[in-house]
Amino acid sequence: QMKLFLSVLTSLSILNLPLALAAKDGTPAILQEISTKYRKAGLVEMSVEKIVKLELMGKETKYTGTMYIAEGLFRLETVKPEKGLLVFDGGVLWNIQFQTSDFPGPIQVTKAKIDKKNRSQLLVGSLFSKEPLSEQLRIVGQISEGSEVTYDAKLEKKDMNISSLKISVDSKKLLFKSLYYLDDVGNLVTFNFAEIQFKKKKRKELFQYFPPKDAQVNSL
Repeated sequence: QMKLFLSVLTSLSILNLPLALAAKDGTPAILQEISTKYRKAGLVEMSVEKIVKLELMGKETKYTGTMYIAEGLFRLETVKPEKGLLVFDGGVLWNIQFQTSDFPGPIQVTKAKIDKKNRSQLLVGSLFSKEPLSEQLRIVGQISEGSEVTYDAKLEKKDMNISSLKISVDSKKLLFKSLYYLDDVGNLVTFNFAEIQFKKKKRKELFQYFPPKDAQVNSL
């Protein structure tokens, strides 16, 4: 199902406050430090909750599972509400739907070559582990509550089809906590991160996928 590909944001209001501790390029120092921490890791593994709200259908779906990122590559294994797998190998995004008791047929695989129309699907992997944040976004506001800081951002690359973006971090533990974004048709995606582990080895096999012979493969 393609609903796991769709994007969106929460109706959090953000205050346009002065940006404290900004680096020379205008990106807050804390955000720069966290970004560098993720990019220097060979592999980042974390538990993730992904909430997708489809504006046109008025439907909300919550996925839980494990996410892996490394140098812009991306893997998301979901266990609820059903088993699923998303893998970005550097050029192709694979969406794998496994057999269930209700749908006992062959594994369904959707193969999508990443281009300007669907680059937003890789937002998490790109922001967290590929390029410095100063090259990807511009911070326009922030609000703090204890150690949690939420930044209101604008993407520098206009072809991502994302109209609003917010990033929440833990300023003491230097971790990304949540990511919220709204696409150009009003759909909302929220990522919540926990149990974050930083590992030295990349594990290339995590970001490779080869459909089994009996899989039904569709290309977009």
